[in-house]
Amino acid sequence: DEEDDDEDDEEEEEDIEEDEKKEEEVVEEEEEEKNIPAPATAKKGPPVKMTLVEKMRAKLSGGQFRMLNESLYTTTGTKALEMVQDSPGMFAAYHQGFREQTKDWPTRPVDVCIKWLKTQPKDLAVADFGCGDAELARSVPQRMVHSFDLESEAPGVIACNMAAVPLPDASVEVAVFSLSLMGIDYGDFLEEAHRVLKVGGVLWIAEVRSRFDGSVGHASVDSFLAVLTQQLGFKLKGKPDESNKMFFIVQLV
Repeated sequence: DEEDDDEDDEEEEEDIEEDEKKEEEVVEEEEEEKNIPAPATAKKGPPVKMTLVEKMRAKLSGGQFRMLNESLYTTTGTKALEMVQDSPGMFAAYHQGFREQTKDWPTRPVDVCIKWLKTQPKDLAVADFGCGDAELARSVPQRMVHSFDLESEAPGVIACNMAAVPLPDASVEVAVFSLSLMGIDYGDFLEEAHRVLKVGGVLWIAEVRSRFDGSVGHASVDSFLAVLTQQLGFKLKGKPDESNKMFFIVQLV
């Protein structure tokens, strides 16, 4: 019996030692955790000043695309070019806003123009006035597409005023304006298209319907065409296509 009591005492001592060991390990772990340095708190510096481009992007992303759009529509081509040159990247922000505005349109004007050019001879020379990111040039079979805009944000795009493109007289068969008759002097852009078009060449125009709805301060589609035919000498090729609720399309020669 005494032997049994001794064995029980030994087992109890072993259990106590094991519990004490575990407690020591827990204490050591807690001490190690206390010694771990706290993450450094970032120092607050002066507020970062946003660049003009960042401000424009913020405004555009916030649905203020119309602000820059209004600026471009109410100035001359020369001043618009100067504005874009003074603020590199601003026009890229504008185009991003433009893409956001038109992404839900069932059909975009550029899609209609691409579809039409795919039915035309591949050896035609095309001038794309206000080309944006040059989607037209990348999508059509014509080997010679001159892409012009206020800023070159894609390969092959020439930055210039649409009233003074670097092309010889009578050098292209097609001149395209896809939602790009911007500015109070857009008549000069059309005269420039007349200059570079060959005899019999096609002037292809797509414009938003609301801009030519005949309301106060706005021309109508008919008065717009009257200027093109009576003052610039173009002839309407078929009737204007007004089937789309967002824009209309005309072709003249």
